[in-house]
Amino acid sequence: MFQIGKPTETLRLLHWTKELPRASENDPLGLELRVSARLANELLYCITSITPRARYYAFFPWAMQNYNEQERLTKGDRGRIQGVLARERAMVVGAVLHHNKKTCQGGSLGGSDKAIKLVQKPARYYDLLTWKHLNNEEGQFGAAYKGSLINLGVFKAADEVSEEVEAETNELDKRTQSIEVRELSPLGLRLANAFGKSIHKTAYVSQSLTLKDKIASNVLLEFGSKAGLCEINHQRSKDREVLRDVFFANCVELNRPAHHRRRMSLLLLLACVKQARDAGVSLDVRTFSDMCYFDAVINEEEEPTTHPVVLPAILSDIKERWRIFHTQGYLAVALQSFLVAIVRQIANKPAGVEREQLALLLNPPNLSERFTEVFGTDLPRDFYEMTPRETLALCGITLGNAKKPSLSIDAKFSERQLEELLVESEANEAAGVVLASMLLYQTIHRHKLRNSDQFNNWYGQQIRNDYADVALPGLIRFFEGEFGEQWTEQTNGEILDRVIWRFVIRQHQTMSYERGFGGAAPLFHVDVTRVVATEMNYTDPHAKNSRFWSALQILTDLGLIVRDDQVYELTKDGEAWLASELARVGTA
Repeated sequence: MFQIGKPTETLRLLHWTKELPRASENDPLGLELRVSARLANELLYCITSITPRARYYAFFPWAMQNYNEQERLTKGDRGRIQGVLARERAMVVGAVLHHNKKTCQGGSLGGSDKAIKLVQKPARYYDLLTWKHLNNEEGQFGAAYKGSLINLGVFKAADEVSEEVEAETNELDKRTQSIEVRELSPLGLRLANAFGKSIHKTAYVSQSLTLKDKIASNVLLEFGSKAGLCEINHQRSKDREVLRDVFFANCVELNRPAHHRRRMSLLLLLACVKQARDAGVSLDVRTFSDMCYFDAVINEEEEPTTHPVVLPAILSDIKERWRIFHTQGYLAVALQSFLVAIVRQIANKPAGVEREQLALLLNPPNLSERFTEVFGTDLPRDFYEMTPRETLALCGITLGNAKKPSLSIDAKFSERQLEELLVESEANEAAGVVLASMLLYQTIHRHKLRNSDQFNNWYGQQIRNDYADVALPGLIRFFEGEFGEQWTEQTNGEILDRVIWRFVIRQHQTMSYERGFGGAAPLFHVDVTRVVATEMNYTDPHAKNSRFWSALQILTDLGLIVRDDQVYELTKDGEAWLASELARVGTA
């Protein structure tokens, strides 16, 4: 009999599921919204997948301060939310008018689609109170930027909050949205004043029209020409320099490790833009991963060419942390590829599949044939009878070989090549389990070879719940707990049975509880040892780097990089900034 006053271990196991962050059907193992998200939050603190434009970080402090100074507690006070919303809507409509019924260059102007529809029928005045540009009652501030602005310290007496989005709404979680902020901190005032200097001569501001609901189209157009997101790079913009100092933590208020790591990540990105450009490629998610993980990049035009990457020594610490982030990404692709194979095999079996049957289904008769088709190499024997040691040897890795401990970026079986094959097609083919196993074993092997205690401890700190947070440190502990340190001598069949049951099937079921499905997960549910499919499918195992593009857009907004002919490169300002900031860090 359970004693509610003193919960048993059983009750505690039931309780933790209520506290997990939400995971979407696009993140069926909870890998993206847990450990990967925490790593990204450490590395690009206050820059999220939904906060890609630098100028919003100055616009919202200005809108708040302008409301506080001009409207708050006056006879016509519309309230803080409506007052800030009206100013935001003025900027959105004005920017669209200024850009001839298009959004700002670089996009991400919240509500711009509705604004474009609004201005299709020209009007002399627009009523900003009745027009609704976003569903969120606080506009883009509440939907996307509030968490990052709070964590930057823009407001007085506001504790740190979650910056992550709800999977279902792609907005900040309800707790973050519910926080009331009214007064700006000194840092917030600096941002507000800098933005204010950029737009103070517009009629919308100088004639106190910010207090009005109905605004003339020519007034909005003028305001949008100064306040728009991409107008930050105009010479008359006064907020860009302040925003640079904020994002690169050159402010006395931003002296915490999280702000320092964002600064170092942005410097790493700038350095990688230069390295990629020198190699004739553009920095993107793939090349950034390659630079951090393999210390090399491949130019794949015509004859593929490998270029070594040598970054400034001062960036080695942040590069190693990003390598761990990409290590987690390779783990995600491996596990999610197992999931793709499972869903494919149980799809047409309405009665479900027992655990023992599943192992047979994942070893189909044409597995070896497909492997040979892909690589031109035969498997030496039944893959499930081979060991991880033999599997690594097949890839070209001999355990204990100090001369060649891991594969180069361009090797046939490197993590990069395996990931690319799995994501493009092979996760959905007969040999997908083989490629995913090779990827898993290599990722573990390289991680153990390269990772110092310092970075492994940092990685491990992101595991807050062993039942829900899947990461390599926990998976390695699981292997060694199940098989001992010589787990590489077990058969692949034994290894994969444990991995798939614990880190794929049970993990997916765990994710289903916190979504309110009671164990009937989106892709399948588990009845003791039987896995029963639902009608949903899953075919794409790729891992995401959701903050990467936001960071590049912010560096673009700050005038440090530019995209020319589909290739990113440093501006002259960017080259000078990178050199001066690296020197500043080196003497700090």
